[in-house]
Amino acid sequence: MSINIRTDSMQHAELFGNPVLFTNWLIQRDTIPKDWYCYDLRGTRQSPNVKIALVDKTARYHAGTVLSPTPLKRKETASRRVNSAFHLLGEEMTLEQFCEEHSLEYPQDDRKFAIKAASFDEAALFYAMTPEEDQRLGCIGHVRMDFGHRGQEFWHTWWPRGPEELNSPEFKAELQEVVDELRTSVLKDLAGMTKYCWGHGGEVGGWPANYGYIVETENYRYCLRCNPVPGDYQAYLTAFDLRVQRQNLAEQPAVIGRVSFASGEQVDYTDPEAYLQCIREELPDHPATGFRYETLTDDPAVRKQADDILYDLYGEENPRPVEDYENAPQEGMTMGGISL
Repeated sequence: MSINIRTDSMQHAELFGNPVLFTNWLIQRDTIPKDWYCYDLRGTRQSPNVKIALVDKTARYHAGTVLSPTPLKRKETASRRVNSAFHLLGEEMTLEQFCEEHSLEYPQDDRKFAIKAASFDEAALFYAMTPEEDQRLGCIGHVRMDFGHRGQEFWHTWWPRGPEELNSPEFKAELQEVVDELRTSVLKDLAGMTKYCWGHGGEVGGWPANYGYIVETENYRYCLRCNPVPGDYQAYLTAFDLRVQRQNLAEQPAVIGRVSFASGEQVDYTDPEAYLQCIREELPDHPATGFRYETLTDDPAVRKQADDILYDLYGEENPRPVEDYENAPQEGMTMGGISL
């Protein structure tokens, strides 16, 4: 498994007297910024976890990976013995924090199409959705792909899933660029896909495991689901128009309240009466269910009614008039502004 050097924390360390970032995981070399250096630390058969030597890359006895703003060995040198020159400094930090700590310029990601491994929370984007969901998310369609019976061909079919006007010349041109870029890595062939998925993670369910990767541009989001299994369709690339998503989001009614339970269930409400009725019904059982509510609206009448229900539960009358609720609620207040 590999880490994302842009978002994941690594351990602050020192190697050969130079500050570096260290991780026990792999770092994919195609993500290394320009003028930065990445090396593997290698152990031995007898001591596979002991950091014996610094090498460009190793598949055997991998004992960690370091990211450095300066070269740590000569290019022509196969390895450099570490001895006692490696020291962890006891703190974790991101690449951006490391640059701040050592007064370095944070390296920008200059890749035109940066590929991000999906989180499990994003898994639904990679599978078939209802027509209503397709419409809400601005789905344009998907490309179904496979590598042929030898795993080295490339066959693809386009399946529209949205209004034809979304399938514009602008979109088609960018889709071609994205696929061309993916063909240099995860879509190179079946063996390349298997290796890429193993190294980059991004499991989104399925059996055998499917992997998800996202490419996002100014106007589009591309969700690639990989199924690195011979004899089946190996990839689905679904495209969404972000402009449609933004428009639909802007047109949605505002969430005025949110309730949650100890089970993890969470419900957002846009109807004030339905929200207040839920509080009336669920609040008496909150010790057993873990019921919590958060009033998100600025409407003073709704905010006061939510507190009225809570006071009434304990046989008291809310002493605050509605005028007291005319100021905007503080962020993060729960139980209508009163904590149980």
